[in-house]
Amino acid sequence: MSSKLNIGVVGIGRMGQRHALNLLYRVPRAHLLCVCSPALHEIEWANQQLKPEGVQVFADFEEMIRTPGLQAVVIASSTNLHVMHTLAAMDRGLHVLCEKPVTTDATVLESIIDRTRKQPDTSLMVAFVRRFEKNYTDARQKIQAGVIGKPLVIRSQGTEKLDKSGYFIEYARVSGGIFLDTVIHDIDLTLSFFGDDMVPKSCYATGLISHHHEMTGFNDVDNSVGVVEFWDGRIAHYYHSRTTSHGYDNCTEIVGTDGKIGINLIPTLNKVQVSCQDGIVCQAFPSWMDQYQDAFVAEMDAFTEAILDEKELPLRLEAALTGLKIAQALQDSVISGKKVKFNENGERK
Repeated sequence: MSSKLNIGVVGIGRMGQRHALNLLYRVPRAHLLCVCSPALHEIEWANQQLKPEGVQVFADFEEMIRTPGLQAVVIASSTNLHVMHTLAAMDRGLHVLCEKPVTTDATVLESIIDRTRKQPDTSLMVAFVRRFEKNYTDARQKIQAGVIGKPLVIRSQGTEKLDKSGYFIEYARVSGGIFLDTVIHDIDLTLSFFGDDMVPKSCYATGLISHHHEMTGFNDVDNSVGVVEFWDGRIAHYYHSRTTSHGYDNCTEIVGTDGKIGINLIPTLNKVQVSCQDGIVCQAFPSWMDQYQDAFVAEMDAFTEAILDEKELPLRLEAALTGLKIAQALQDSVISGKKVKFNENGERK
């Protein structure tokens, strides 16, 4: 295989733009060959930022994936297009890194996994970027080394800054819900710390709407709590908010038999602290993109390396399936108010 992987980016909104610029400037073993989007303002951005660097710009997805020399695609289109784009790319023998979720339907993901087993020369990885953030990577290594004994309980939270511009509500309408859209990252972290083969026993969730009252029209909430019990007795607790005033705040604690690990417990943009009449003040991250900007590069490095060096992908699709089932159960629970139970094979009762 060539020394660089020729990659295209599908969808060049905020996420796609981040991937495209990283591929262009920060991932040494990747070559950004092409991008596509049907949105005129995104095409205009690509013509200004990417085309001068030799990147081919397309308005049509089918035309882009026929680009000579293309080997892989990064799918950052809207969630409802992920399955279509993933399957079309795989049909052409292209490797795929797809932003989560590939689908919000576990049955569909099961069929995609079955397809990848029958098509082993085409790789598919779901992009769960937090696994590649340096602090979470370090914590996982410490847990695997037995520093805190056996991990027993995880508490993980993510809070996003309140956005009343109207953009968030339109995004949330098609996102699948707070657990499928955002908490699924914390669920994936749970599997990365406890083990990708974990089997859920029960899920319970509750939530409320504090600001985005339009959500009543599509069965979602802007603040939520979820609890997952696994068959081996371990527990995960999640809190997520879309209404904070101070900025983005993602933190995780893992309690073990012999200690505890905390990650990002105080969300600081940098190491600067101001001591004044208001107390000791530090800035929080403005958004999740700011907190994980280097993790996106590490994720792309790992994907590219796995393809070029014919290594196993760093994320197993089976773990993404387990995470999706848990997220869907929590989303259903927050709507129904009822606990969702699983059998010992991880199938819903």
